Amino acid sequence: MIRIKINLCGMLLLCSYLAMSQDKKIQIGAELRPRFLVDNGYKSPRTTNDDTPAYTTQRTRLSALFCNNRMDAFVSVQDVRIWGDDNNYKSSGVYGNTESICLHQAWAKLKINEALSLKVGRQLLSYDDQRIISKRNWNDYQVTYDALLFEYQRGKQQLHLGISYNAEDKNNVEYPCKKFKLFDFVHYRYQVNKITLSGIAVVTGNTLNDTTSQVFYRGTYGMSANYTDNCFNARLSTYYQHNINDKGGDVSAYCISVYAEQKIVEQLSFGVGLDYLSGNDETSTSSANKRFDILYGRRHGWYGYMDFFSTTPQQGLQDYMVKLTCRPKKNLNLQLHWHYFRLATDKYDLANVTDKLNRNLGHEFDLKMKWKFHPLAVLECGYAVYSMTETLKQVKQVNGTDLKTPQFGYIMLTIKPSFWF
Repeated sequence: MIRIKINLCGMLLLCSYLAMSQDKKIQIGAELRPRFLVDNGYKSPRTTNDDTPAYTTQRTRLSALFCNNRMDAFVSVQDVRIWGDDNNYKSSGVYGNTESICLHQAWAKLKINEALSLKVGRQLLSYDDQRIISKRNWNDYQVTYDALLFEYQRGKQQLHLGISYNAEDKNNVEYPCKKFKLFDFVHYRYQVNKITLSGIAVVTGNTLNDTTSQVFYRGTYGMSANYTDNCFNARLSTYYQHNINDKGGDVSAYCISVYAEQKIVEQLSFGVGLDYLSGNDETSTSSANKRFDILYGRRHGWYGYMDFFSTTPQQGLQDYMVKLTCRPKKNLNLQLHWHYFRLATDKYDLANVTDKLNRNLGHEFDLKMKWKFHPLAVLECGYAVYSMTETLKQVKQVNGTDLKTPQFGYIMLTIKPSFWF
């Protein structure tokens, strides 16, 4: 409770200070997002002896935005919890969870001139098809970045340069190898009529292990092209990934994504696409790591709502998709997606190490409804079911057991009140 009071008092003091400025605009906002989930195999299949968990998560945010001619500033704190997970309670009542409050965003944007600005602090970043840098809003905590961001915008051109360098404390130069020690990027976008062209280059650095300061640097480069009009849209994106220094071994990986969607009638659209992420072939003698890492890219929904492939398999991934979208009303959106998954390269059978597995990973059906029933509220419901193969069971390391048919469903309500003064 002390931490909550400190955060709220800090936001109120910030608003009071900013209110004294000239040409000001201040927005106070909030978000309340409870989500009920039934998990019968989300992310990984469950055995027939496993129970089916049902639980409710809730994300609560409070934010303040200040704007004037020379600067924007934004602060957001959030509480993320599961209903009933409180660790501060007695038989007479529940008093809260001492570890659920965190800083979501805190940044200031200085407007140097009409074209150039500097944004510094914890912020959201998202580019192009969100393949390698994304907001990842399905995650209750969401993904934010501690970064320095230079923004240039003039006419049809946009250039962003992001710089980030992380440490766990003031004295220790070591850093967990699963977290990015360094995350720098440059992104350029040019739009002309219905076509948008963009390019991105990202340099990431990870320590080799948790007890060394040696950093493995990797470069990821991508290009995207998008075409959009009232009845048809299409996108094509390609990425290549390699090691920059001689630490951590050779890397040579790539990703190709193509998608096209046609409006059949006013309320109905049909789309088809393919994602190909390279991987390591167990039958190959190459020592290079060819598994493409999607870095901070979008997971949920990109490779199905079951999130079986939120981490790319070592053998890579092929995702063939068909998407049907219906909008019977302006505020109602219905989606039906079908995904057919395959490994990108060969994998040996664990039962007979001389035989190669069929690359077929199975297919998935996803159904989602999104209804904006109030100007400040959206109701979203989803259901997904997965048809497994023996190859998927070996990739997920659940072979040799009796498994349930993987299914997953949720109901989510998002309420976002806000006001300006």
